[in-house]
Amino acid sequence: MGSIQPDYFPPPHDFDPPSNLRPSLYGWKNTSETGYQIDETPSGVKKPLRVIVAGAGASGISFAKFAQDQLENLDVTIYDKNHDVGGTWIENVYPGVACDIPSVTYQFGWEPKAWTKYYSEGPEILQYMTDVTHKYGLRKYFKVRHSIDKAEWDDGISKWKVDVTDLETDRSFQDECDVFINATGLLNNWKLPDVKGINQFKGVVAHTAAYPASLDLHDKRVAVVGTGSSGIQVITKIQPQVEKLYTWIRSPTWMTVGFAQKYAGPDGGNFEYSEETKKKFAEDPDWYLKYRKTIETELSDFMFVHKNTPTNLEAHKFAVEDMKQRLASRPDLIDTLIPKTFSIGCRRPTPGNGFLEAIISPNVSTYLNKGLMELTENGFKDPDGHEQQVDVVIFATGFDTTWVSRFPIIANGKNLQEINTEKPLSYIGVAAPEMPNYLTYYGPYGPTGVGSVLPMIERMTRYHLLWIEKMQVERIRSFTPKRQAVDEYSEHADLWHQRTVWSERCRSWMKGGKLEGNVLLYPGTRTQQMELLSSLRPEDFDITYRSTNRWNFLGNGYCMRDLNGKDLTWYLGLVDGIDKQRDYAL
Repeated sequence: MGSIQPDYFPPPHDFDPPSNLRPSLYGWKNTSETGYQIDETPSGVKKPLRVIVAGAGASGISFAKFAQDQLENLDVTIYDKNHDVGGTWIENVYPGVACDIPSVTYQFGWEPKAWTKYYSEGPEILQYMTDVTHKYGLRKYFKVRHSIDKAEWDDGISKWKVDVTDLETDRSFQDECDVFINATGLLNNWKLPDVKGINQFKGVVAHTAAYPASLDLHDKRVAVVGTGSSGIQVITKIQPQVEKLYTWIRSPTWMTVGFAQKYAGPDGGNFEYSEETKKKFAEDPDWYLKYRKTIETELSDFMFVHKNTPTNLEAHKFAVEDMKQRLASRPDLIDTLIPKTFSIGCRRPTPGNGFLEAIISPNVSTYLNKGLMELTENGFKDPDGHEQQVDVVIFATGFDTTWVSRFPIIANGKNLQEINTEKPLSYIGVAAPEMPNYLTYYGPYGPTGVGSVLPMIERMTRYHLLWIEKMQVERIRSFTPKRQAVDEYSEHADLWHQRTVWSERCRSWMKGGKLEGNVLLYPGTRTQQMELLSSLRPEDFDITYRSTNRWNFLGNGYCMRDLNGKDLTWYLGLVDGIDKQRDYAL
């Protein structure tokens, strides 16, 4: 638990005589006919608040950093079930785990790094996440090995009551906060699929999100189930090491070169930055910023997701030709793997550098249009009913992407789990219907379909801080998105998405893992979303106040600038750029 305190003692103690004594001392009336009383503090004083954050991944780290830098009188605790910070990067340690977008765009804007590779591998990203929490003194906000079991709003005291379990001691306790922030993300709730015979298999069963670090696959017979991002990375990495590899591709899928390929290696592949380039990253911040901006611009290209546009048709043509070239020796795979019923981009494009080459290698058997049906004691049954013996089965079957939280989030008799089971909803991806003082990262209709998540996480963090500061300054008790605003937003998004390839018939996390359904991405460009989140729209919220009078925050008629030594005539301009009250000798 960490507390962020101001570096001055706030009024009324700066008044002489003290502000709260003045009405009585001078005979001022301070109570209206309704019983309303003036708060004898100046406006701008930030009242103490307590915030609990669920999740110590990139979002939790971002919140800790910005809250520490920008707010005061804030008590922050960030709980996480894992043994350290890092989120998905501490859980996913399978062979080949890496970020599939360029490293220089997958970093915090406040801590640029001289990365070793164009597409960074998991251990380097995790080390980066850990390092920044130490460098900026953020560790005090985190309580790791603590799971949140339930969060329930108490309307009588306008606080969230959060049930927590200390996983080291198995002790359960209840914490409280004024604002509850869900930063658990989409990529953390995994489970093994329900495969016949899974409990009788005598070999090793592993999931990519819980991969045993000690597992050695050299010269082993291995089955990999799943050909999404993690499956592709595993197969590509282990194919040269294993004696025999089996995998299944149940349906056609687009295999592309890496994202932002213009600046990648040959054929869109990965490469190591030279020592000279890394030195330039570290010593020439202006050049590094230009490089990052150039790649981010390419990565954020948006037109190709619009149906039937020239950009979309060109991307489709390029992907077809690229896959045909890589599979030239296996025409049977060309006909089976290249999708014919949905466009590139319907599901998130899968960068498959080296994957297509791996699955046509002599030691790989690929079952097409089939899934794993049954495990035996010593292996699995293939589509012809024959047993194939394997030592290890790796499930790269992804995560639950339904937007249903792992724990109940309850307010006024409504459970957000049930709301999102029926139809996932949110207020522009950062708040939820029926949930007072609740903020989130990448809620339904919040993720962007292109670009890096970290810049958007930082923008969402800034948005959250706007609400927290507004609560502190304006004495707000609660803020809740109006249901009409939420419903109208989803109506707009559902209609808008019909013009994109995301709405075509393919199984996608963008649709909650369904073939058909509402696309739960933000309905617009990253640029538009950044602008939308740069300010609040209080008209979309039901707001209650701690006083019976919403103007109570105006206090005793003074503001912080009247008392904190800043320039009292700043509106005329600052002398020498210094915002400080001075006695000018004229």
